[in-house]
Formats: sequence, structure tokens, C-alpha cells
Amino acid sequence: MTKRRIAALAVLIFIGCLYLTTLILALIDSPLARDCLMAALFCTIVLPAVLYGYLVFIGRLRKGHDSLGE
Repeated sequence: MTKRRIAALAVLIFIGCLYLTTLILALIDSPLARDCLMAALFCTIVLPAVLYGYLVFIGRLRKGHDSLGE
């Protein structure tokens, strides 16, 4: 397995855990669970978007760096 596939699998497992955590916390009725639920929802939405943006940025940075060397 390549490093890229391992990273993708790790991110999928992490997002799956976030979804499971969100579901469990939604069923628990306590102030701490509500705060944790909001944090889990935030991470579920924001982390994949930030990681995607990072990958796009790195890809364009590398592509631009390769063309400068020619």
C-alpha cells in the first residue's frame, strides 16, 4: 500500500469515528454531551474541507515548482 492510500484510509476511519461519535452524543442528554456534539459536528464539516484545501494547495505548489525548474 502506498502512503497516499494509507493516509486516505486513516482519514476515512477518522471521519467514520466522528460520525459515530456525533450519533452517540446526539442521543445523550447532558450539557457536556451537547458541547462535545457541537465540536464533533464542527470537525465533521470543517476537517475534510480543510484537508481537501491543503491537498489542492500542495498539488498546485508542487506543479508550479516543477514548471519553474524547466
